[in-house]
Amino acid sequence: MPDPDEPDEPTGDLAAPPAGRLRTARVMLGLAWAADPRRSVLAFGLFTLQALVAALFGWWLKLLLDGITAHDVARTVLAALALTGSVVGGAALDYAGTRVRMALNERAHHLVERRLALTVARTPTLEIHETPAHLTQLEILVDDSWEFGEAIPSLVNAANAAVRVVTTAILLVSVHPLLLALPLFGLPMLLLSRHTSGLFNLGNELAAEPARRANDLWELATASGSAKETRLFRLGDRILAGFHAEHRKVQAIHRRLQVRGQLIGLGAQLAFLVGYFGSIVFVVDQAVRAHNSVGDVLLTAVLAGQVLGLVGNSAEIVQWTARTLTAASRFVYLEDIAHRARRSVDATVPLPSRLTSGIHLRGLSYRYPHRDTDVLHDLDLHLPAGSTVAVVGDNGAGKTTLVKLLAGLYVPTAGRIEVDGADLATLDPERWRLRVSAAFQDHARWEFSVRETVGIGDLTAVDDGAAVAAALDRAGAGDLPATLPAGPATQLGAQWPGGVDLSGGQWQKLAVGRGMMRQAPLLLLLDEPTAALDAETEHRLYERWTVAARELRRSTGAVTVLVSHRFSTVRMADLIVVLDRGRIVESGTHAELVARRGLYAELFELQAASYR
Repeated sequence: MPDPDEPDEPTGDLAAPPAGRLRTARVMLGLAWAADPRRSVLAFGLFTLQALVAALFGWWLKLLLDGITAHDVARTVLAALALTGSVVGGAALDYAGTRVRMALNERAHHLVERRLALTVARTPTLEIHETPAHLTQLEILVDDSWEFGEAIPSLVNAANAAVRVVTTAILLVSVHPLLLALPLFGLPMLLLSRHTSGLFNLGNELAAEPARRANDLWELATASGSAKETRLFRLGDRILAGFHAEHRKVQAIHRRLQVRGQLIGLGAQLAFLVGYFGSIVFVVDQAVRAHNSVGDVLLTAVLAGQVLGLVGNSAEIVQWTARTLTAASRFVYLEDIAHRARRSVDATVPLPSRLTSGIHLRGLSYRYPHRDTDVLHDLDLHLPAGSTVAVVGDNGAGKTTLVKLLAGLYVPTAGRIEVDGADLATLDPERWRLRVSAAFQDHARWEFSVRETVGIGDLTAVDDGAAVAAALDRAGAGDLPATLPAGPATQLGAQWPGGVDLSGGQWQKLAVGRGMMRQAPLLLLLDEPTAALDAETEHRLYERWTVAARELRRSTGAVTVLVSHRFSTVRMADLIVVLDRGRIVESGTHAELVARRGLYAELFELQAASYR
């Protein structure tokens, strides 16, 4: 769900993956080969033998019929044995080839998923997740990643098709040179196959948005998080009606394009059938005139059928190759985004071991992709080293956007963030994030053990029970493990064997504990991490965090940034920053801001009045 503190995320047009064909093909084949080199070589051998066996089938059949009509026992027996060997060998090669192909598909699919997950996870910013055009490419690629497994088989089939074209052409010439015109009748089918493949990809693009809505509605209907409201407000029928409506849109898009593709394919097949029957009639006439044997007629009929199959197979190869290239272009597209995000960071300046000056915002502005206006406007602010800074403002003021900029999850549209005088853009984002800790309102619910769910806040200490206990204590949740069946080893998540579910407040305490794992951060971000807790509990926790902030001040000079809607807690901060519509309208201590009688004082009085 969107963050209630931020404006609606932007929407944009679908982006066509702008990757060169040669580079895309290289990536496609490289991934498919890397998945399983041994089976790739085996696939080449098996499918090549299969092509030769299939191509010679008609020749053995001709020899058999000619031997029978000529009463040549030796030729008949030899042809019968060869024909039997072709049938048995072809079946065995087909079985082995299918098994190898399935294994290649599975391994390539797994490799692509793993590479894709790493690409997305290692992208320094949230650009892929929060730009609809990028997200569409990601979602389609996740569904189509298995197509990379067809890269090697398609290449093998293309080579086999070339072998069969040569052998079939030789056999056709042996009957009559004019029969070489037969494959020309299959050209329309081959040439139009690229167009029909384009219709398939177009369907995926057009259906991406309704498919995403259908998936979201399915999640709402089946997920445990929405189960209470679904039942209480009797939303089941409405959600399912919406799901079916979006699903029908997806089906209508694909059906319309499939009909177009089938009509195109039917026309191309009719064109080939003209050549097919023409060749049969021609050879029968030649046999009647005693220019060809009955075996030649049978050979022509078999070869004509093989040409039809060869053209159809070649058309499928073109379609599969085009689809796989499209999937590969999406992969390249996403890798380019990740690479661009990494390249945008100069990473030439070493990270300070402790802050002495602090963090400066200089003319900082940010605009979401495909938006016409900035959500943060020309911010100038000094966050002194060792200080606790509270950021307040109405929903949509830009508080969470500012937090993401400080964490390096967004790149400023204009201006800069300086860390002890160094532009954040010149710092290695991975090293910077190792010195940043955070707890968010929209935190993830990691369904591991309690110890691991908290410990992943610092991977170097994930198995350190004492460090986890200390982090939970700083988060005001030191007594939480004792209330669970297996203490810190308790499996979280009711869907797992022996797993337990937690209340919203308990999940939030674990998220805060996770944010307290790192011992020496330079920046601690607390973005409304206590929204699920009552005001009294929140106040006690903020008192703890104020003490923790003082300890960080002494050890690393860290800046602690608190985002909250409750003014009774932020008054403890050294500096309070008031955001309104993406601009800093006030800053100072609580006493200074109240004395100014500005927006902060007005909001403080309104909230205080509700507690009287």
